[in-house]
Amino acid sequence: MTDTWLSRFVADEEQFRTALWRTAPAVLRPAHPPVDVLPAAELDRLLDHGLLRAPYLGLVQRDTHLPDARFCPPRVVLGELVGGYADGRAVRALIRDEQATLLLRYVDQWHDGVRTLCRGLAAELGRQVEAFYFLTPPGTQGRPVHRDDADVFVVQLSGAKRWWVHGGPADGNWVPEREDGDPGEVLLDTVLRPGEVLYVPRGFAHRARAEEGAPSTHLSLTVREVASANLYTVAQSLLADSCELPGRPLDDAALTGAAARLLDHAAQLLAELTPADLLAVTRQVMLQPAA
Repeated sequence: MTDTWLSRFVADEEQFRTALWRTAPAVLRPAHPPVDVLPAAELDRLLDHGLLRAPYLGLVQRDTHLPDARFCPPRVVLGELVGGYADGRAVRALIRDEQATLLLRYVDQWHDGVRTLCRGLAAELGRQVEAFYFLTPPGTQGRPVHRDDADVFVVQLSGAKRWWVHGGPADGNWVPEREDGDPGEVLLDTVLRPGEVLYVPRGFAHRARAEEGAPSTHLSLTVREVASANLYTVAQSLLADSCELPGRPLDDAALTGAAARLLDHAAQLLAELTPADLLAVTRQVMLQPAA
């Protein structure tokens, strides 16, 4: 393995951290990109082994998510009818006949190699990292122009895909969704080829289209950053976890006493908790696997 996990994605780590991180989109050409972590042969095996299921698998057509029922026929298990499991033949037919894009969600939760890659990168960046896999038919666009609530490393695995990246949001009052307004000027217009990595900073609007001739496959690693809602949640948790109050005070005097204790405790805790501490704790909480 190379010296660091980040070096699997960038050629010059210092230049990336000082000039690109959270600042500008770029095409990166690392010496050892992780193109072998989920090869095409393994994708075929995953589709055919019968245990891959929604919502880990989905099919999209630009603005539309195809109903799961179209590629997840019901099956009988222990005498009961169950649904949600993908049928490889149906998935391939929709990709071939209706030009649907295959989307594998949260691959880090169920694929060992991708999980190792994400955990290694997360430890180095101090941020939560998740993974998504896309197979897009030639000449098609899987999603409209949109903004992601994460910095994104796009690793081109096979085929080629053209990307258009616009600027980031004007302020912090934005939401990660389809960009129906003017996304601004194009900052980067590039065709990504196998082994190359595209870096898209958090909130920068972008879209992509597979080049003609062959399907495009890529792995997107999303590097999640703290949002205001995360800060609120962790601050509330710190207050709740470190202050013991009776569950149901019996009268107004007891209620007033509980309120006073809570306010005193909050004042003491907040006096000792710096903004940097709260941010660090929140990032650490986000790094922990979900229970």
